[in-house]
Amino acid sequence: MSKIKILDPKIQNKIAAGEVVERPSSVVKELVENSLDAGATEIQVNIEESGMKEIRIIDNGEGIEADDAKLLFERHATSKINDDYDLFQIRSLGFRGEALASIGAVSKVTLETLNEDSEPVKIQYDGGTETSSEPGRARVGTDITIRELFFNTPARLKYVRSLRTEAGKVIGIIQRMALNYPDVSFRLMIDGKEKLRTSGKGDLKAVIADIYGINIARLAVPVEASSPDFHVSGYLIRPEVTRSHRNFINLSVNQRFIKNFRLSQSVIKGYHTLQPKDKYPIAVINIDMDPKIVDVNVHPAKTEVRFSKESDLNQLVEDTVRKALRSETLIPDVEKKPEKETKEKMEQSQFDFMNNPDRREENLETSDFRRRENISEPVTEEREGRPSISTGNSFIKTEDKPDYRERNHTPAPERNKNSFRHTASTSVQKTPPLKKEKLPYLEIIGQLHGTYILMQNDTGMYMMDQHAAQERIKYEYYYENIQTDGDGVPLLIPYTFEFPLDDVITIDEKMTDLKALGFEIEKTGIKNYSISRYPNWIKADKPEEDIASLIDFISRSDNFSVNDYREEMSIMMSCKQSIKANHYLDKNQMEALLEELNECDSPYTCPHGRPVIIHMTTYEIEKMFNRIMK
Repeated sequence: MSKIKILDPKIQNKIAAGEVVERPSSVVKELVENSLDAGATEIQVNIEESGMKEIRIIDNGEGIEADDAKLLFERHATSKINDDYDLFQIRSLGFRGEALASIGAVSKVTLETLNEDSEPVKIQYDGGTETSSEPGRARVGTDITIRELFFNTPARLKYVRSLRTEAGKVIGIIQRMALNYPDVSFRLMIDGKEKLRTSGKGDLKAVIADIYGINIARLAVPVEASSPDFHVSGYLIRPEVTRSHRNFINLSVNQRFIKNFRLSQSVIKGYHTLQPKDKYPIAVINIDMDPKIVDVNVHPAKTEVRFSKESDLNQLVEDTVRKALRSETLIPDVEKKPEKETKEKMEQSQFDFMNNPDRREENLETSDFRRRENISEPVTEEREGRPSISTGNSFIKTEDKPDYRERNHTPAPERNKNSFRHTASTSVQKTPPLKKEKLPYLEIIGQLHGTYILMQNDTGMYMMDQHAAQERIKYEYYYENIQTDGDGVPLLIPYTFEFPLDDVITIDEKMTDLKALGFEIEKTGIKNYSISRYPNWIKADKPEEDIASLIDFISRSDNFSVNDYREEMSIMMSCKQSIKANHYLDKNQMEALLEELNECDSPYTCPHGRPVIIHMTTYEIEKMFNRIMK
């Protein structure tokens, strides 16, 4: 007698439900995707007891014809694909035809639908078995209700987490759908309370405001770029806003939410050094591509995909993020000014210094003149009938101090011929041609506790962390030089190193990486290596120690990357060799530091992601002194 037999369809559906329907949020995801595939522009989601008691999805899509309604709960019944070729060009969110069959197998379902070319129908299913069928309401669209989820699979209930956790996952699903489809109006009701509503007007930034708040949306930076195969668009939130995990990096392909570690890493790399370690950004990025170069038929949840040109896509995303952020002036405000209070303010008007080139040039020349003549010109302005005078150097200590580079026994890195051209014994020779600056015009007014440089312009007061500023300057210098394979330092008598046999195989494999870093290395014995040249960026006082440490680092790295090591070395060297706190500078030294910072590619954060400069607006200062009343 044969032992192999085909399982009953009801058992097949329950098995499939284990892959497709993991929890209430999985049900919501599958049903909302069906609504979107049906062309719905309004979708309402109601859940009770986090979806365990009831899930109801109402949409205004095209609905289902009465004849097709009977097939809805059959496995692999779908209108999305017709043959195997269609699997290579999937454009819809759903295509397998498993979701409704799996959901119906573990719940009690009531479905009411109307297609404008058919008759309204209402069908009820219990555990995958049809219990009733009757005419429905004359309303175009679909209304589906799922009750008592997992009522016939009690083992599954043991793995359902707390109701709060399940509700949070449902909210996450709807938020991602709303971000991917800003032209669709979503409304989420949990236990009768509205948790989310979007307008559906196609404004992605407005959806970001609905989900994350207006203050976050104000910090949104648009991104857009194209290549022959991909089009990237969306928004990045400025790096001063961070999260403790990468779940706020929202990625979608052809408006399908996906999870892809390498793509997420590309976004994080685009924020390189702009955020602290172990902090992650908020980003909303959609990638449009030909469906033939992406495989979405990888996992039942359809959130994992495979790309045929993944490395090209990763590089495009990283470059796009980096370019968008580098085009912004990323100086964080101490506090954002509310829009409502902006309208009520009745004070002297201000102008945007960066958008007024004539005035900016005038102020640059005036400031340059003051630096050349070493004078401080009083600035008087009338406020509420009282004159107030501020002097440009009223807080600067005038006693002679050693140059801040000499104090740290570190020669200044020569980025170019004009690097650190301001010192205690030099003056500005000529006003440079006006160019698009990374930083706004800033006038130095003093130093606080030998640590922070105080500056001002027409928008308010700025504070610069001198250690973080020089860290950024030296980091970029060292990173540029470590990347350059120069002649290196030759050795008349080569260094000889001996390593354990466990490391020898790895070192042999990494010989190419070592040569890429600027080493001339040869194997002279079973465990011995000879170094006859090493890179000129290695410290001259302890080269043997550094070389041994470097080779040890490479041997312990499973996936050693030359760029990663350059990064690590640049950060370490810039941190150790930068001026520290409680180190007083004269005005020329502060100006030299500020100008060198302005030449950096990204002068807003140190290599660790901490801010270099913060901004306190005139509005906030006046509010603290009760010059402006709420």
